[in-house]
Amino acid sequence: MGKVDGAPGIKPGPTAMRGSGSLSYLEAKRHKSRSRSRWNAIAGELEAELWPEVQPSFRLHAKDMVFTIGSCFARHIEANLAALGCKVPMLDFRLPPEEFDGQANAAMNKFHPPAIRQCLEWTGRIFDRDGVVTWEDCEPLAYDVGDARFLDLDMVPTVTPATRPRFVARRQEIYDVFCKVFAADGLMMTPGLIEAWRDVETGLYTFGAPWGRQVQATPHRWRFEVLRYEQCVDDLLGAIDAVRARNPTIKVIVTTSPVPLTRTFTGRDIAIANSYSKAVLRAACEAVLSEREYVDYFPSYEMAMLSNPALVWRSDRIHVAQSFVGKIVGHMLDHYIDGVEAAAAHYQRARARFAAGAAIEAESEARRALAARPDHREARMLLALALEIQKRWADAEPELRQVLDTDAQRSDVRVLLARVLASEDRIEEAMAMLDEAIGLPSFTADDFFGCERVLARAPADDAIRFSQRAVELFPRHVGVHEQLTAAMLRANREAEAMAALKRAAALSHPTPAILIPLARLLIKAGERNGALDCVEAALNEEPRNKDALRLRAELQADAAA
Repeated sequence: MGKVDGAPGIKPGPTAMRGSGSLSYLEAKRHKSRSRSRWNAIAGELEAELWPEVQPSFRLHAKDMVFTIGSCFARHIEANLAALGCKVPMLDFRLPPEEFDGQANAAMNKFHPPAIRQCLEWTGRIFDRDGVVTWEDCEPLAYDVGDARFLDLDMVPTVTPATRPRFVARRQEIYDVFCKVFAADGLMMTPGLIEAWRDVETGLYTFGAPWGRQVQATPHRWRFEVLRYEQCVDDLLGAIDAVRARNPTIKVIVTTSPVPLTRTFTGRDIAIANSYSKAVLRAACEAVLSEREYVDYFPSYEMAMLSNPALVWRSDRIHVAQSFVGKIVGHMLDHYIDGVEAAAAHYQRARARFAAGAAIEAESEARRALAARPDHREARMLLALALEIQKRWADAEPELRQVLDTDAQRSDVRVLLARVLASEDRIEEAMAMLDEAIGLPSFTADDFFGCERVLARAPADDAIRFSQRAVELFPRHVGVHEQLTAAMLRANREAEAMAALKRAAALSHPTPAILIPLARLLIKAGERNGALDCVEAALNEEPRNKDALRLRAELQADAAA
């Protein structure tokens, strides 16, 4: 099968060594003679994109179930695998918006090997018993924050603490997704770091650092660890064994996440700490290949770290650009996945092209996908997105209406159609379409952010009304509050804006987009101390924020005068 997206196929040479071991003189000499065994043979690729040679020990099929577990890099890969036709259970995980304000499955990120092993063993014990989660299963993970509510130490700390019944129900939902690994055809593990926190009372690892006033009130309970290489190897093997005890034929791909540490607790320079972390994990991933059959290492880490950075990273230099993730998955497809339908192959390529900002190429690939399968709704949606980017709104509208004719419950399609209508100055129709969208059960916070350009062109009162409905749906999402308060300020409704900004500032991790407007209104009201507190909080989130630095300088100068 031909290439989907990424580098040209590389013809493999003699089977390479896996993990550690030894070779005879003649075997080693044969390996030395291979074209990609010398650095100068690949040095030219470093100026663009590096695609290392891959020698799979197994293949997967496009209709197979692939279970993904690990750092946020796993989240980036999942949608691309689903685009190829794979079943990806982690995409089924959901949390209600009143409990978590981010991408739902990100709440279950597992950044280091013991967290991966711990979660799979927890799932396995319940699977062996009866598949029903009890409070006894949950109690070691539950931290009492008072008021009969419990924080889940195995999830993102911004997930809302829950009552005991809801905690058990939520854990059942987690189990119902994770137990699918015992029926999956493939398992992909992407550990990302070796800095870990342990609950010394239970011996279990927590999602991350102790966070929040209630948790930090018990500092004696938390212990920071930098994981040893031997432990990482043992935990990766333990995770594989936990699955294979119940699913002996599952095939495993391990890869080191290229996403760096965002901060270190070691006291070392972040560059040194991150380099050490990745070195340990990369070595640990290699070691497991020698210990278990049908376990392969896929070099996504090398692809990201050794390619031209301008082609790999988002502007934050932390997350890999979706366009490059699409190429990584395309490279994986070439080597691991058989039976990809033509429509799925073109659609996956269209996604990668669109993410790279190549709208014309994305349009072409989407049209090829639709030629192969006219009922491919996602390809038609992507076609409309590509047409919108090209400002071909009259061409995009019928494509979107055709999708709605076959699936009237798609809020994302209505949001995109509203953008198209607004671009043609049909504002009343656009707002009516948004009102229909926000009334659908499928409406998400991402859908709301897709409305931004429509709301900016709508009358301020209409934008406020719509944003207030979104705040009711997503009360914990700071970004939704940002849009509401921006609309209020545009309408010069400053008293309402200040009240809304104060509510938003009380949420977890308020952004500078909340804190700086609030500081300005507080200055107007003569509350300079409160304004300075907001500015300092904004700088804590973004130390180089120019508006916050300027406001702090002004407030400090006024205080000195």
